[in-house]
Amino acid sequence: MFLKVYETGNLSKSSNFLELTQPGVSLALKRLRDHFADPLFVRTPKGMEPTTFAHALFPSIKRSADSLQESLRFQLDFVPEESDRVFHLSMSEFGQLLLLPHLLERLSSVAPNIKVLVSSISSDIENELSDGIVDLALGISYPTKEHFFQQLLIDSTYVGLVSRDHPDIGDEISRIQYEKVRHLTIRNQTSGFYKVNKSIEDMGIFRKFAANLSNYTSVASILTMTNHFMTTPVKVANVLMRQGNLKKVKLPFELAPMTFMQHWHARQDIDPGNQWLRNLIAKVKTD
Repeated sequence: MFLKVYETGNLSKSSNFLELTQPGVSLALKRLRDHFADPLFVRTPKGMEPTTFAHALFPSIKRSADSLQESLRFQLDFVPEESDRVFHLSMSEFGQLLLLPHLLERLSSVAPNIKVLVSSISSDIENELSDGIVDLALGISYPTKEHFFQQLLIDSTYVGLVSRDHPDIGDEISRIQYEKVRHLTIRNQTSGFYKVNKSIEDMGIFRKFAANLSNYTSVASILTMTNHFMTTPVKVANVLMRQGNLKKVKLPFELAPMTFMQHWHARQDIDPGNQWLRNLIAKVKTD
């Protein structure tokens, strides 16, 4: 307000520019006069003329206003081709198996100096995101809480996976066979298998488990060397089939698709680097 009255010498023009009422500008001017114990502007035939004190005050207020305006225009620069930023990603087993190789391949061509620090999703992931320890979490869908965002990346139906040489199971499996065969599952809570296991139990289907694994590392080898069976997202099955002599099998029931999301906190929402990485991840092909 001070600057506009100083520049125009007119309360009416100042109020119009500032989109304030003239009484509002007059009140603000009175507060400044009381604060500095100086009239600041006096009426003359030419308009509102600055006092000697106002002339002396002007440079300081102008610098402060310019600095504030510059701050409001400020944005963090992020140039992926030149950046050597380290991003901390927490990823489920599914993400590390399916998405991470494609992400690293893409980064190597578009942002070769960027590094990703990958960890498994912990039970404290919400605090890690809100504290800025983790930039993005990539895993199954969670209820959205205040100040958190999530974006769907992949949804995948479920299939069975067995050795191509299985003596009893062809391209489909009956419910009787499904309950008779020995199964593999993943016990990691971030994998989403606990939801699948519960859904199958709710159908009244009871399975015999050969192994409750911590991750996917040995799944392809185990299935290739045994007659065990695994219920898994079809997109995971496609990857595991490249690692062993395996085939997909149609299940005797339907399961809700597995949803794989990226999650972030409001503190990272407008960070240009985080925005760029989220967009890149959303575009990465996983087939």
